[in-house]
Amino acid sequence: MTHSALVVGASGIVGSATSRLLLDQGWQVAGLARKPAVAEGVTPVQADLMDPASLATALAELKPTHVFLTTWARQDTE
Repeated sequence: MTHSALVVGASGIVGSATSRLLLDQGWQVAGLARKPAVAEGVTPVQADLMDPASLATALAELKPTHVFLTTWARQDTE
C-alpha cells in the first residue's frame, strides 16, 4: 500500500519538516497552504481553511491515506 499524505500548513516550519520527512520515507505528499511554497516532491494545494468553498474545491480530487495538521489560526485570545 502506498501512503499518501495531506500536510495542512505545509509552508510553515513544522509542515515543511513533516513533508520532507514523509518524502524521505517514500510517501506521496500534498501540501495545503493559503500560499503554498513550491517544495520539490510536494504537490501544492492552495486553499484557506477559513473558506469552506475554496477548501472543498482544492480537496475534491485528493484521497490521502493520512492527514497531518501542522497549522494554527490567529485568534484574538492567543
